[in-house]
Amino acid sequence: MNPRYIYMAVVLSLSYVLFFQWGQIQQEQDLNVEEAKAAVEVEKLGNISILENDLLKIEINNKSGNIVESRLKEYPVYPGSSRGVRVLGFDEGGDIGLKYYIKSGFNGLNKNTPFPYTVVSELEDRVVLESIEFGARKTISLSDTPYEVVVLDENSSGVSYKPYIALYRNDALPIDMPTGLFANASYRGVAFNTNEDPYLNTRLGSLDVAQNYRQSGGWVAFIQKYFMAALLGSDRFEYTYFANPAKSAGLYSMGYFVEPDIENFEVLNSFEHRVFVGPKTRDMLANKEGVSDLELSIDMGWFWFLAQPMVWLLAKINNLVGNWGVSIILLTFIIKIIFWPLSSRGFRSVAKMRLYQDEVQDIRERYKNDPQKMQTETMAFYGKKGINPLGGCLPMLPQFPFFIALFFALR
Repeated sequence: MNPRYIYMAVVLSLSYVLFFQWGQIQQEQDLNVEEAKAAVEVEKLGNISILENDLLKIEINNKSGNIVESRLKEYPVYPGSSRGVRVLGFDEGGDIGLKYYIKSGFNGLNKNTPFPYTVVSELEDRVVLESIEFGARKTISLSDTPYEVVVLDENSSGVSYKPYIALYRNDALPIDMPTGLFANASYRGVAFNTNEDPYLNTRLGSLDVAQNYRQSGGWVAFIQKYFMAALLGSDRFEYTYFANPAKSAGLYSMGYFVEPDIENFEVLNSFEHRVFVGPKTRDMLANKEGVSDLELSIDMGWFWFLAQPMVWLLAKINNLVGNWGVSIILLTFIIKIIFWPLSSRGFRSVAKMRLYQDEVQDIRERYKNDPQKMQTETMAFYGKKGINPLGGCLPMLPQFPFFIALFFALR
């Protein structure tokens, strides 16, 4: 088989997928939800505190203390939009709208019987809420660490309760994201970092029974294609991580309870939660302080063990040349050089078959009425001339995983 045709098939397949990805981007460019969201935001004014820095904008419901919306300012909904893409959000769309928010507190104090907070103080990057009647105080602030939020819950009720924090989400798409085949097929699920498995993930629609893991450290996250929200644990404390299937309200929940022990019994009175809401960029996730394996949330396909080094090498090349397009070309060139010995063998085999093409055609004409004899004589001729009929194809097979991994690395 001519390697040229194999290359063409690979290129056409990748082009087919990328075409639909491009179509999705074009659809995003046509979206304009500014006016549709304006009415909703007017309704929320007066009940919402907005915290904002250069990267992240979040909205907190002052009465419940829930983080009800987050936007990533460096990632516009579509090119030219002033509105950053939304991770957390609460659509006014009834049962079909997105409901995705973060709630925290103390189990038994406010988990099942919510109480209203009032605003004590509010700054650009911090808000303090308090419920004097129930002895609860909540401070939500934007961290200096990119895309992180710190939630400090304090309990002065005189009764000991376990701290908790949870993500609540239904299976809807946000109203400011495109719909269609590829958007609906995009992965949405829950992932745990456990002692036994660094990345244990379940598609949201397959979460039929509750999952629980008790350990120190680790994290739990809701995973989307390009962005994620994660609740980050610390090795200093022990947690019971959980993920629960959707109940009557259609909300899945995933989070953790903090388990007190003799050495840290003070967590029953005060606990600081660390929340990540941001893009799935490998360098940032891999180098996040005090957290391991967050970069595994980036889908690298079946050949992730090949794709991850490619992403690393691509980043290194880009640091040198300062242009992603040139970096991709150079990475492809490097891969071609690595496989040149195999490719050259395939080219030589094809050239040798072409050299004896007339003799092979004579054999086929001579035995055209006897296919079995024709096959036998053809193979005998190839053996006599030292030709492997599959020599043009076999050297291509080891390259396929690398090209598939390259696609996931570039995606």
